[in-house]
Amino acid sequence: MLASAILTCGCCAKACADVSYADLFLSGRGYRPVEDAWSIRPPISYPADENNISDNQPYREWCASTFENGEHIYEAYKEIAFGINYRAEPTKTDYWQTPVETRRDRWGDCEDAVFLFFSRLSALDIDGDIVWGWVADRESAVAFAHVWYQLFDKHGKPYIVEGFSKEWNGIIPVEMIAEGERRIPTFVLRHKQVNRAVEEMLPGFDDSLGDAQSPWSVYLNNSTVIREIFQKLQAMFARYRGQLGQSLF
Repeated sequence: MLASAILTCGCCAKACADVSYADLFLSGRGYRPVEDAWSIRPPISYPADENNISDNQPYREWCASTFENGEHIYEAYKEIAFGINYRAEPTKTDYWQTPVETRRDRWGDCEDAVFLFFSRLSALDIDGDIVWGWVADRESAVAFAHVWYQLFDKHGKPYIVEGFSKEWNGIIPVEMIAEGERRIPTFVLRHKQVNRAVEEMLPGFDDSLGDAQSPWSVYLNNSTVIREIFQKLQAMFARYRGQLGQSLF
């Protein structure tokens, strides 16, 4: 039961609605590190084509001064905040889209946003993690399975990156997040480990599940949840490789 729950990214309180983390926690809130130069929204509809998303120069400058490769982080965040809409999956369905599919359809759920964000940064030296786990609201006690990206600034301070907000408020210091919610990680994959993990999983991942010499056997042999995460990653990245027609990332 836990394995199927943790791999489903949705809000248990409103399982049938297209309700994202941004709808529940970020609407009108989040973290605005600079003077909001975006108080008058441009006359465009969302999700927007990347080239039609208005720029926010103060936010770009904040990203550049706060994070290594900050301008790239800015562009990646802009796409997952404004370029795609949230769409919950049907019950008992958990299809992990590739970045190609998410960018084409311009919708997805939390893990789709994370993989799209990662795809724009995969070749860079980024201090960050992809995190699978649970989010629990401290006031209402509502909890739901979630996948998010954790980013560290130039001084090692952690931030949570969330998509779908349609605002410049989704890169949030962890201490601010902790005031209203509790996050319980189940599995963390370092940014620098993802490419290595994918190359070791492809091809023949299923054949290596029982191999004690596999570098991932410590996880795979001790957790059904982690095994299912890796199986879904393997399936998604195999499709992604085919779609790109070349080596991953």
